[in-house]
Amino acid sequence: MDISIFLGSNSYSGFYSLYEDYLAATKPEKVWILKGGAGCGKSGFLRRVAQKMEDAGFSVHRILCSGDPESLDGIRIPELNAALFDGTSPHVLEPPLVGQKGFYVDLSQFYGAEVPDLSLYDAAYKEHYRRAYLWLGAAGQAEETVSLPPEAAESIRKRALSFAGREVKKSGRSEGQAITVFTDAFTWKGQLSLSSTRSALCPRLVSLLSAAGAADCFLRPLAESALRRGWDVILCPDPLQPQRLSHVLIPGLGLGVVSGPGGRKLHLDKTVYAAMDSQSRESCRESAALQRSLLASARKELLLAKHYHDRLEAQVNSQVNFAGVGALADRLAERLLAGRV
Repeated sequence: MDISIFLGSNSYSGFYSLYEDYLAATKPEKVWILKGGAGCGKSGFLRRVAQKMEDAGFSVHRILCSGDPESLDGIRIPELNAALFDGTSPHVLEPPLVGQKGFYVDLSQFYGAEVPDLSLYDAAYKEHYRRAYLWLGAAGQAEETVSLPPEAAESIRKRALSFAGREVKKSGRSEGQAITVFTDAFTWKGQLSLSSTRSALCPRLVSLLSAAGAADCFLRPLAESALRRGWDVILCPDPLQPQRLSHVLIPGLGLGVVSGPGGRKLHLDKTVYAAMDSQSRESCRESAALQRSLLASARKELLLAKHYHDRLEAQVNSQVNFAGVGALADRLAERLLAGRV
């Protein structure tokens, strides 16, 4: 099963992390935290271990980097109850119970003796991220100019409870467990959606067509109902506004209710617009257009940040002993497969 997720997000309020929450929810028995600077092979190390696990017949959940979705920030091997994470900024992590449950992997040992001065590239990279977050913050302010009418919110909440009553029967368990992950991210490529992950977990999808943050009003009561009825739930926040939900997945039922493209459509937008006067509807459209423009500017800055980060890594790569990185990844994979720490 192809499962990829994000645990970090470039949001309206800056970088938003779910890493600690994910560790607490999944409770891996063994955790390895990779340390080392840019270009030392952390993503390659993770990919190599992931491939070894898959070659041995284990499923691997990949945690993609929201800064560059072509890179990995972590992997989890559910059947082995083990996980490996890049523990460097901005998602700084430390292993739990070092030496017993958690372990460091120091990849800085594979740097050569002549790593060049990287301060200019590093400064440019960070400056473009700073500018990207300014544009993202402005987009968030634009979104706040439009609010969901209270009568529409209440109507959508009741509709969600009715839907839950039909689609989510009691499981026989007293209460389900929730885990929170991103299946979307705003990246240098723009808004990226991992629809294949949602489809793999939940073959039966229901699509919410919504406006002015209405999806969250439907999804929260749905998730609460599913949990009360004993179903485990995956909560997927909006990557730009993580306080809101974009999707709710109930793998035990094979049911996912998602914002955007999916299967059967539920038109929440009609409920929203019916509760608005013509001026409010026009403001909603103007706000959406302004957000698109501001997000386009933010994306350009993220693309420039990636450009300088790539140049920084290129300077480092020639000084890294990648054969040593690969050999260490192979040894860790072998120990995992052998059931040894």
